[in-house]
Amino acid sequence: MELRSINAFAEAVHRLRRQRGMTIDDIAAQTNYSASYLSKILHGARPLAPALVREVDRALGADGELEQLAHEQDEIRRAPARPMQLPPAAADFVGREDYLHRLDAALIEHARPGAAVTAVIEGGFWVGKTSLALHWAARVQNRFAGGCLFADMRGLAPGRAVDPGDVLDGFLHALGAGADALHGTIEERAARYRSLLAARPAIVVLDNIASYEQVRHLLPGAGSVVVLTSREHQPSLLLHSGGLHIDLPPLSPEEALTLLRRRAGEARVEVEREAAEAIVRRCGRLPMAVLIAAERIQQHPHDSLQSLADRLGSETRRLDVFTSSDPSTNVHGVIDLSYLALSPLQQRVFRLAGIIPVPLLSAEAVAAQTGLDVGTVREVLDVLRHAHLLDDAYVGAGRLWMNHLLRAYAYQRAVVEDSLDEVARARYRLLRWYVTTAWKASNALTPNWAGSGLTLDLELDTGTGTTTIPEVTTPFAPDDYHGALAWCDTEVTTALELARHARSIGAGDAAWMLPAFFLPYFYLTKNWSTWLTAATEGLAAAQALDSTPGIARCTQSLGWVLHELGRTEEGIDHLRRAVDLQTELGDDRGRAWSEFGLAAAYSALDRHDDAKGAYELAETLFARVGLDLGVAVTRAMLSGTHQNLGNTEDARALAEDALARALALAPKQPVASLAHHQMGLVLLQQHQPRAALTHFDAALAVRRIGHERWGQAETLVARGETLTKLGDPEGARASYRAAGDILESLQDPRALDIQAQIATINVCLGTRDEPGT
Repeated sequence: MELRSINAFAEAVHRLRRQRGMTIDDIAAQTNYSASYLSKILHGARPLAPALVREVDRALGADGELEQLAHEQDEIRRAPARPMQLPPAAADFVGREDYLHRLDAALIEHARPGAAVTAVIEGGFWVGKTSLALHWAARVQNRFAGGCLFADMRGLAPGRAVDPGDVLDGFLHALGAGADALHGTIEERAARYRSLLAARPAIVVLDNIASYEQVRHLLPGAGSVVVLTSREHQPSLLLHSGGLHIDLPPLSPEEALTLLRRRAGEARVEVEREAAEAIVRRCGRLPMAVLIAAERIQQHPHDSLQSLADRLGSETRRLDVFTSSDPSTNVHGVIDLSYLALSPLQQRVFRLAGIIPVPLLSAEAVAAQTGLDVGTVREVLDVLRHAHLLDDAYVGAGRLWMNHLLRAYAYQRAVVEDSLDEVARARYRLLRWYVTTAWKASNALTPNWAGSGLTLDLELDTGTGTTTIPEVTTPFAPDDYHGALAWCDTEVTTALELARHARSIGAGDAAWMLPAFFLPYFYLTKNWSTWLTAATEGLAAAQALDSTPGIARCTQSLGWVLHELGRTEEGIDHLRRAVDLQTELGDDRGRAWSEFGLAAAYSALDRHDDAKGAYELAETLFARVGLDLGVAVTRAMLSGTHQNLGNTEDARALAEDALARALALAPKQPVASLAHHQMGLVLLQQHQPRAALTHFDAALAVRRIGHERWGQAETLVARGETLTKLGDPEGARASYRAAGDILESLQDPRALDIQAQIATINVCLGTRDEPGT
């Protein structure tokens, strides 16, 4: 069997012979060379001589193809040592394991015939794009016969971007091409470049590119690998080349802390761990920023880490730490390159995003803040995201994140470029939007719970005169329970930060309204820690303003959460204070909810007669203000109180009435799940477990739809008790186990009681409980 040659010239001869039906002897007969000598040439045992190549080309009718291949192979043979142009990789490279694995996986594709590997690493300033590219390329460059080529394309850098033709000529020279290869059009030189790499594949790193147009002639063909980095999104490049796309985020908190330890010293970091964590957080977890901070720590060994953390915590002083005569470490110059490339409208949106002390943004919130329509804002935010002046948030669909350094830069730009009046108006527009949206969300969760009395005045004093803040639109429909719940889940932390900001700038009632308006959300989700913070801070803000409505509502909220946390006597004191204030104000709706909370607190202390009186008063007040939902909820709870008092017939009548009201009002909302649950409890007490189970199942279905985690656990426990009475211990155990999982995830100590129930069932069944079974 004839051996296949390993060089391109021999492959071409073999192909042409087959096409023309010629043997080696036939070629020898038409040239001055023997078949034996030609065979040695084709197997690489003899060098290619120009005269021989011309005769073989003529014999096979190749029209110069073989002469061109021989010329290229001669260039390869005469090429210098493999170019290894990578700059030194970062000595303190940390983390990025997932991205290194993705690059490795892409390289595996390189083993497939005809495959070309392209990897595009995008990300913001100082995020470590170049470090990742260099670190990975250094790990794999020895796999490539052609070595490694590197060029900084200076796509986003002071001065002009690099001419790709100059880079191409440098690459050709490094690959050993002769002087004649540097002549001709850029397309001809690119073809020669790819031919050289086809014979000796290489890894090519193109750093800081401007566009696909800048680098398209530098992209190698099959066999080689090209890694490109860019601060801006490169859709054309990805469209034309495909390949791997990495949008590089900042380091994780632990990775950033590891980097600080390596440069600043393990001991200093561990002694002031909290300050160190604040430093890396306020550095945006950007590797270069962390390294600059570490260098500052080393240069000031007698200063505490807390002093640096405090400096980085100031919007006005943060960037001073990163100001330098070195362009690569001067944060102003680095961000200027992206900012100055924006249109005036895009610059304005970016600046105003920096004047609020919260990192997460939504298009609706930015639209309210800037006074623009949401569609325009979405387009601008896309531009900012593609420029990595904003990044996709880690939480909440549609949210964008601005790191600490970008926010400080935007804030400084706003102070310089926008009037004080415009900055103030933007702040108040945003506060107005959050207050109104929180109010509408609460009404979607618990319809008309607060009434119309709690509204933020449209006329707000900005400090430079009175401004009218327009009505706002919300990101969910007025009756969209699930949309409102999702908004609260995502925005509650941001809203509380804004409430603190409102208090610091003297924004009036917004400082207490924002925390107060989340009360229905807190009641449904049992997010007690955040609830306690909101109630405490809201009350302090209302007291500072001497706002009686605010003090009443926030005292109500504080009393309620204290009761739910088991501090019931304290809770009762606050709820009574709220009742007194709301009585003075004539706020029957607010007083009704306070009486409702008091009744629940009395029940927890087994003061059932007091609970009955408070529930009945709450029902009267709800009926007076026309809040049917309040009446239904109160009658369901009052049913439980009558159970505790032994009034079984009254309990059943109240439960049936509450259920009928709830199903008429909102059959898929928490009021219905509460009524079903209470009906089940009444039936269970009356020895009707089968009927009770039907209502518990109905309650559980609604609570799952409404994401009532604590409510689900409550109903699952009741199901477990019911199934036990029905003689189904395995079903009871499954129900208890599901309840225990929820309570454990909520860090509710009642999970221990559930474990005891499960253990009792296991003893009865003679089995052990296996998690997940």
